Amino acid sequence: MHISSRINTIFPWSAILAVLLLAGCSPPQDAEVITEIPWALISRPLVMDTHTHTNFSDGSYSVEEVTQLAIDHGCEALAITDHSDLSEGAATPGYFSSVDAARKKHPGFILFGGIEWNIPPYEGREHVTVLLDPMLEATLLGTFKQQFEQDTATAARGLQWLANKTGIADRAVLIYNHPARKDDDLDENIQDILRWRESNLQFIGFEGAPGHQRKIPTGSYRGRFQTQDRWDPVTAEIGGVWDQLLDRGNNIWAALASSDFHNKDTDYAPCEFARIHVYPEDRTARGILAGLRAGSFWADHGRILDDLLFTLSVPGLSLPVTPGEVIRLRAGQPLQFTVLLQRGTGALESGLIVELIGNGRSGKPELLFTKYLPPDQSRVDWTLAELVAGSDGTSAYFRVRIRKPVNDGADLMAYTNAIRIVTH
Repeated sequence: MHISSRINTIFPWSAILAVLLLAGCSPPQDAEVITEIPWALISRPLVMDTHTHTNFSDGSYSVEEVTQLAIDHGCEALAITDHSDLSEGAATPGYFSSVDAARKKHPGFILFGGIEWNIPPYEGREHVTVLLDPMLEATLLGTFKQQFEQDTATAARGLQWLANKTGIADRAVLIYNHPARKDDDLDENIQDILRWRESNLQFIGFEGAPGHQRKIPTGSYRGRFQTQDRWDPVTAEIGGVWDQLLDRGNNIWAALASSDFHNKDTDYAPCEFARIHVYPEDRTARGILAGLRAGSFWADHGRILDDLLFTLSVPGLSLPVTPGEVIRLRAGQPLQFTVLLQRGTGALESGLIVELIGNGRSGKPELLFTKYLPPDQSRVDWTLAELVAGSDGTSAYFRVRIRKPVNDGADLMAYTNAIRIVTH
């Protein structure tokens, strides 16, 4: 078994070997894992973009051209997500033929042929990325488009149809794109995503940072709400929509930053500026979907980080807890948080600010801890002596944000998903 060097920065080899030898033992009473991501600490992340367009809808380039752009800019996986309007060419035989041709030309590259769905009943105002196991794309997405882009379609029926047809959990992922772009009230996103997840738990969360990052206004946010340091306010506001959902006990993911690539005038190429770093169960399309479903990913802008490891260590657990995982902890146990990072080309000589966000100190979402890391430092540790549950009364969560200050513009950011601790 290959153990990634990421884990060695926290545990010496002797401790790792001891864990492997004791792998079948029952967990201690003080702490136990409820939701485990077994591959999170040993999987090398794949860099990907989950949201791009081609000339099968309103993009300017072919599937092959967008794929080549993605490869040229460091993507290891890519989702083509053309608009599924009935007038567009997405989810047609020609579309899937082009995707298959690109796969054959680039055999080591993982390519999804997804769609961006106009989820009802918003008349095209709200968009959802639909990614399927490539084995299911051609057989399901065309029918889905014909049935659920109709005026009589409902979100619930469409989501239930996808759940019934895909069945296995890691065969589909749904993402709510640019959630605040056309909103009148940010809180409407809370009800929307909770209602959608009632119909289909393959709905993992929000596109935390919109694409169109080369454009002014950023993300094409021309309505009531603007981006904050290039991220959607649903994600960026501490105590906002994402934190409220997490505070209520919902494991919603939003550490996603895509290009929404259409053309080079308004957008960066896939993985040129926005990157999603997914820890896949294995290095396949299904493995990526499993990583996305689990919340085992983080995202950055401006290539400020090449690696980011956020962990929680507690007495009674042999290995640290990572984002997306859930543990149960006896009251009174101390919590040791660690952030380890590796700077990317966008921050090699830059100081970075590490921010820990959560509700586990006071019971309310807040900025818990801030630490400036000069260019020669890459680790932060923080201890919480005692955990307080959030508004759900049974659990608390913690997530991390990394900030590179920019003097003459928006800061460059990286986000993780949340770790959740259930209290006894």
